[in-house]
Amino acid sequence: MVGQKQSYHRANLEQELLDAATDIIASKGVAALSLRSLGDLVGVSRSAPYHYFTDKDELLHRLGERGFTMLAQATAAAAAGHDDPVLRARAGLHGYVRFARSNTQLFRLMFAGILPRSLSLPLGEGAPSDDFSSSAAATAFAALQAGIAGLNSSAGISGKALLIRTNAIWAAVHGVAVLAIDENLKLVEPEAVLDNLLDRLLTQD
Repeated sequence: MVGQKQSYHRANLEQELLDAATDIIASKGVAALSLRSLGDLVGVSRSAPYHYFTDKDELLHRLGERGFTMLAQATAAAAAGHDDPVLRARAGLHGYVRFARSNTQLFRLMFAGILPRSLSLPLGEGAPSDDFSSSAAATAFAALQAGIAGLNSSAGISGKALLIRTNAIWAAVHGVAVLAIDENLKLVEPEAVLDNLLDRLLTQD
């Protein structure tokens, strides 16, 4: 029948739905997202998305997972090509802020607290476990921690001391990202603020 919507049996439909959902939250925010409207957007029946996502909560979880994968890729790409550990960490953390500014609504979703953190994973070899929303979130944190552990000023520290330093640097960088995306920095570019912080955080003994 001409004009009839396609069924959910379509190659790569799951990725199409995730792509469309990412576009919706980027342009209109999480509140505008619904599974039924998602089907309309990609040209399938309104019930088709339910074959891949039980409900909106599961869809948001998958989007958060995708966001953390993208974040890890963005920071790794930014850090690539730097042999010096300080320069590598510095570049990766600038990549973190750029990701936040380029994917504002997705970044907000990733850290909004609405994604259940039900996956318990260790925070490093011999370290205690903590809860993450997905393995992608845990991988992103592990990459950050590895970058911090590789700094000369972090040599020999591990366990809780390394976790404290990682969280302290992450908190500072994340704070710059949030202030930047909310346009709350005062007459200064976020890159300059981040560099000022990193001058102190990445080289202190």
